[in-house]
Amino acid sequence: MFATFFLVIGALFFWMVFKGFSEQEIKGRGWGFNVRIYRRDSEPVMYWVTFSSYLVCAVWSTVFGILMALKMLSNHGA
Repeated sequence: MFATFFLVIGALFFWMVFKGFSEQEIKGRGWGFNVRIYRRDSEPVMYWVTFSSYLVCAVWSTVFGILMALKMLSNHGA
């Protein structure tokens, strides 16, 4: 169950990274319920910081999900 959760979270972050790269703007959370949109041309530093943060979250969530799934499969086979 945790493996599925991490894989879904990883897919969500990969979608946000793909969408941010293709549209050249990315959504970032502000304080509270505010949502900020960073554009690559007007706010490049915040765009790339948010983009790289989402990419790191996507990679690590996917890796954790795959490792948990492999561990679960290996425990069922033993």
